[in-house]
Amino acid sequence: MVTSRIRQVLIRAVERHCPPALAIHREDLVQMSLVRLLERPPREGSIPRGASYLWRVAYTVVIDEIRRFRRQQRQAEQLPRDEGGTPGPEARSELLDCLQALQDRRRTAVVLHLQGFRTAEVATALGWTEKQAENLVYRGLADLRACLEGGER
Repeated sequence: MVTSRIRQVLIRAVERHCPPALAIHREDLVQMSLVRLLERPPREGSIPRGASYLWRVAYTVVIDEIRRFRRQQRQAEQLPRDEGGTPGPEARSELLDCLQALQDRRRTAVVLHLQGFRTAEVATALGWTEKQAENLVYRGLADLRACLEGGER
């Protein structure tokens, strides 16, 4: 009963904030909002929250998705027009070689990050603090970029 009311508030909030370009993803955004609510730290979960909090959660989920969507558009625009959108086997081989060159902890953090896990999820999965996971992902991605650009790090 309470869950259905929370869901209804999130649906209204997502519909209000979601741009037309992302309209087909509204249900996914509602689901991501519910997941964010469930992932709250235990001490924070005991504090009752009102509709305004739910609206804020939905708003941040929509904003994050808009940013991700725009980032993907920019990346697609930067691809050379003469090549296909998908890199060939040489690029995959180079990426795997560069991943193998990373330190173990950085490689693990980067692989999870590239698979779509958020920093908090990486930290929880590996028993690290969130700051450790954030640093390992950041430094691992920097090393990966440097390796792919040809300047071994």
